[in-house]
Amino acid sequence: MIIDLATRRRGRILRPVRAAAPRRALPRSLVALLLLVVLPLFGQTFHYMVDVPPLYALSKAWPVLTIPLAVYALAQIELPHTSLGVALLAYLVAITPAVSMVQLGNGLTDALATTVKVWPFAYVFSLSALLVLLRPTLPQIRGALVVLGAGTFVVMLALWLVMPLGAYATDPLKSKLLMYDFERGYRIFMPMFFGVLFLLYLTRRFCAYREWWTLPLFLIGLLLMVWIYKQRTVLGGVVLVAGFAMLTSARGWWRIVAVAAAVLGAIALAVVYSGLLADHVEKLLGASLSIRQNSIALALDFLEVTPLRWLLGVGAITRFSTVTLADLLGNSQFYLADIGWIGVVFEYGVIGAVLIAAFYVAAFRTARRAARDGDPMAQALADYVLYALATSTVYSVVFTPGEVASVMALAVYWRTAGRPNAPSPMHSARSPLT
Repeated sequence: MIIDLATRRRGRILRPVRAAAPRRALPRSLVALLLLVVLPLFGQTFHYMVDVPPLYALSKAWPVLTIPLAVYALAQIELPHTSLGVALLAYLVAITPAVSMVQLGNGLTDALATTVKVWPFAYVFSLSALLVLLRPTLPQIRGALVVLGAGTFVVMLALWLVMPLGAYATDPLKSKLLMYDFERGYRIFMPMFFGVLFLLYLTRRFCAYREWWTLPLFLIGLLLMVWIYKQRTVLGGVVLVAGFAMLTSARGWWRIVAVAAAVLGAIALAVVYSGLLADHVEKLLGASLSIRQNSIALALDFLEVTPLRWLLGVGAITRFSTVTLADLLGNSQFYLADIGWIGVVFEYGVIGAVLIAAFYVAAFRTARRAARDGDPMAQALADYVLYALATSTVYSVVFTPGEVASVMALAVYWRTAGRPNAPSPMHSARSPLT
């Protein structure tokens, strides 16, 4: 029998528990391979990739397939912020569908179908359980994330070079990977969770070790995003968070250089958005700006009908329903996913928005604690939550919630596995991962 020592945290003691003997660890090569296979599913890499139907279907079904892991985590592992995660899922999966049936006239099936996009919040539990069962080392996790991140740019460049122009589609129902539109031309809407995390890792690695080879790699990745990916909000978020990382980690004369660069960047940004260039900026952004402004106005008008809509939201309607939100609001160009937190309040109300914001804050705090060891990858995990919050001014935080949920799970495991002389999580019937 193995009895864990009592662990003190925040003034309370995790009581000793009796547990069975530890299981034999899986071969290291198998663990590394499993990480490369499952992490893209938890990171929602294929969640909107209708171009590859089998992977698209698997990604949609992944939250359901991993329910046993989530149950295991809730029953056997002490995770931080468990109550918040359970309350968030209960509200989004149970309360919001009922509200949509009242406010939008959804049937039960349609109401439940709208919750599919928020199920990945449960990845904080299921991925935590899988990591405990696999017991990867920190170098294995770091290596998997680096391979997936660098591989994102390699695959994106390869697709750009080999795919014929006829493969690109203007209709997102036909392709959400190879796309064409009048403003940006041909582009590849590559899933960038691991790609962005890789760029932030390169930034933190340069800040920590002054390894100059990381800067050309970072710039190459950024240029590929400008050339092929062409998502302005994502690019802005990466530059903003990478700049913040460099500014806060710089010391001595490096800090002077970083501050000077930040000041010059702020001045340039102020000039761009000044009244003198406002018309030029609006023309550069094209129709996307006016469409977002119109969507925001329609959403606010719909919410102002009753305070209850502000409090609880109104829910959403699936694209397969006979009546859509565009029909209800009388405008075919209403896009809920492109108006940031206003869209979140529209769908889930102030209560839901506060719960989701609290989850993101909890994920950031957890990742920051994991980053205290100074490892660039742990710091990049915390930076990714900042990036997600920065881009949430435009993109909905429920578009790919599995990304931040997975970051939180990785950070929790990183912090636990990185403790000196920490007992193996498998040695406890209720393992403390706090």
